[in-house]
Amino acid sequence: MSAYTWVRKALDVSQLPRVKLNNIQDLPGAKRKAVRVGRGPGSGKGKTCGRGHKGQGQRNKAAIRVGFEGGQTPFYLRVPKRGFRNKNQTHYVPLNLNRVQYLIDSGRIDASQTVNMHTLQQSGAVGRIKHGVKLLATGSEWFESKVNIEVSQASRKAIETIQKVGGQITTAHYNALGLRVLLKPWRFEDRLQPRRALPNKKLMAYYLNPENRGYLVVTEEGRERLRDGGMEGAYLGDDGRVHIPGKRVTLYSQPSPPGPDRLVGPVGGLDKQESVRGHESQSEPQTTDTGTEV
Repeated sequence: MSAYTWVRKALDVSQLPRVKLNNIQDLPGAKRKAVRVGRGPGSGKGKTCGRGHKGQGQRNKAAIRVGFEGGQTPFYLRVPKRGFRNKNQTHYVPLNLNRVQYLIDSGRIDASQTVNMHTLQQSGAVGRIKHGVKLLATGSEWFESKVNIEVSQASRKAIETIQKVGGQITTAHYNALGLRVLLKPWRFEDRLQPRRALPNKKLMAYYLNPENRGYLVVTEEGRERLRDGGMEGAYLGDDGRVHIPGKRVTLYSQPSPPGPDRLVGPVGGLDKQESVRGHESQSEPQTTDTGTEV
């Protein structure tokens, strides 16, 4: 119950006179008189003023910090500690489909234009964006707008709901600098636009998955960014790892599946013939000009 509701029930404001400059005053109970201590035993706060006899609390009670227990080991040090707080955790701002539908119906979002995180922040759909926005499917039964939206991540049900009504959704990665360019474009009007960064190893598999509508697969800009980063043709294998054609290792330092024109020998990453030649070269002694063997 709010303070206004409590005052409204306790006091009929309609019976008060009209507010003017000469009758402005606080509501009843807004101010309380301070307790006068040391005024005799009849007041209940006389002599020791409610502080008792002697001790630390009688002298300067305000100087005792919160959690101090007189010198003994405090409670917060006695109890065991479990778990930890991951300082590198990514915090996405949650956004539900019913919120998006409400903003479209109220005219704050134009469904005929591409909706990105800059549009969502300007319309008031989300507040401060630190790492990105994740679209969730709460209120999917009321969502009926055909919209083209781009967010950082999205749940599978949210993706299915948008595609069911004829819309398009793309999940795109932005690092800290990329978000600054997207959310505050006026700061980079007279500067050289920085190149968009690729996702890190942990997020690369997500944005290469077509089921997640990753921008590295579904957009030409994402495929061009892969070519610029030397990862042209990268794909998500059945083993859940990212494989790069023409390279013998994946992003996770694991051997890629052998191609039709290459056989994997006993030495990982080497062809069978190369492996045999390497063993023969190590076993054969080398002779110098003087006739001695090395």
